[in-house]
Amino acid sequence: MTVFVQFVDCAMLTCTEPSTYTPSGFACGCVWPIQVKIRLSVALYTFFPLVSELAAEIASSLALNQSQVRIVGANAANQQLEKTVVLVNLVPLETKFNYSAAFSAYQKFWHRQIRINSSLFGAYEVLDVHYPGLTLSCTL
Repeated sequence: MTVFVQFVDCAMLTCTEPSTYTPSGFACGCVWPIQVKIRLSVALYTFFPLVSELAAEIASSLALNQSQVRIVGANAANQQLEKTVVLVNLVPLETKFNYSAAFSAYQKFWHRQIRINSSLFGAYEVLDVHYPGLTLSCTL
């Protein structure tokens, strides 16, 4: 279900998983994000000061506004404290991404075409890319 409300306090709106809120500066609403899980070769404590830098690099690689890339979680990788698993939501400006935009983002992640600064984040691995209607989504 899509809800867009203009000129209303966005705090009154509740989006249920897997939907999320529209980027700031746009009409309040719930949208379907592309959900991505990556593993970085950097410790969690090193990653946290660099959250906005990672979002900027992902946005640049996908031709998105930085406000469309949300880092929604990060944890130390199981049994690998020197690595960090990061959850990223790519947020559409409209209700959802069109199929070609979603598929392009999917391919760029799985084919490692996202430019992430290895001197800051180390090597990265894609663990999951998921989007409703994109049947190619899979998990490693």
